[in-house]
Amino acid sequence: MRLPLRFFLRLPLLLFKLAGLVGVINRGKRRFRKVLIESGLPKDVVEGLVEKFDPTRPLKKAFRKFIYWP
Repeated sequence: MRLPLRFFLRLPLLLFKLAGLVGVINRGKRRFRKVLIESGLPKDVVEGLVEKFDPTRPLKKAFRKFIYWP
């Protein structure tokens, strides 16, 4: 009985930490894209580099195995 209660009390904390992590990753991607564009690279090259160096790519790949992801 204590385990589910403890989990549900900690769930908001875990979700806020996860949301903060996602925000930091997205901010880093935006700044990386901005620096590449300011350096004079074409937009198609910039998009390719941003996709290649995306830190969430392995996580998305793992989730696609277990969750339907269109």
